[in-house]
Amino acid sequence: MGHAYSYCCDHCGFTESFNQGHGFLVHSQPVSEYLKQRTRIFHYKTHDLLRKMAKTSENLHLKAGFQVYKCPHCKTLYDKIEVTVFENEEAVHKSEFRCRDCKARLKLTNIHRLKRAICPRCRQRTFHRDYAQHELFP
Repeated sequence: MGHAYSYCCDHCGFTESFNQGHGFLVHSQPVSEYLKQRTRIFHYKTHDLLRKMAKTSENLHLKAGFQVYKCPHCKTLYDKIEVTVFENEEAVHKSEFRCRDCKARLKLTNIHRLKRAICPRCRQRTFHRDYAQHELFP
């Protein structure tokens, strides 16, 4: 189960939702089971990497979930699907993400505690959590 967090900008009115946790389609599973699905859930580069890795090993398992990241320079929030691949309980791959503006490596943030961030539209530090819109998703 996961959580959806809504943020709203006091300056320009922009709103955006961020997901954290597991959902119906995004969850832990064997890589072979993921590759059998018709729907590609992950970024095409991640999907292609999983396909290549599956050719070299049959004992791969992936752990996937929604995570919220923040750029350490721009302070902008990003909603991403983090994928970690394990082989015999050892992590052999983990997703890394970069800011679309400054290309800095994004840092995982604790969305539960984050009250304000930079608005992606107007770039003001008036992007705050809208507690009335908090939701759970299956």
